[in-house]
Amino acid sequence: QASCGPCPPPTGATRSVPPVTGDRALTMLGLLRSAAAAASARRGAMALPGSVARAPVASIPFVPTDWVFRFAPSLCRDRVRFMYRFNIISFGIGFGYFYVWSHMPYKADHYDGFYESPLYRYVRGNLAKTGALEENLRMKRKTFYQEAE
Repeated sequence: QASCGPCPPPTGATRSVPPVTGDRALTMLGLLRSAAAAASARRGAMALPGSVARAPVASIPFVPTDWVFRFAPSLCRDRVRFMYRFNIISFGIGFGYFYVWSHMPYKADHYDGFYESPLYRYVRGNLAKTGALEENLRMKRKTFYQEAE
């Protein structure tokens, strides 16, 4: 039972959106064309930041991979094995940077070694003068768990 037109709405339901016809369809197409033109103009105006644009030229320590493929074909004759080694070396460099260079063992593992800024010392001194520091320290919780009685 095929019909040529759109299916009729179910009984009791009303169509809330009028059909798009004539001038309204042309207006909507015009709006779509204007939006597409504005988007393409904006896309053309957006340029990469200077540091990103200069990265292939100025990044000496970290050589781009496509340069290795182009200028050192003997290192990357088997590209799958090269990428595998490249990933291992990159992970090792990142791991080493984090744990050897950036990570200082036994630093900031206690509260005695923290830097107290002049503002912190000023506010703490004012609290000590007014007696509010003792009250704050009295109310401070020192353990997460409830103490056994």
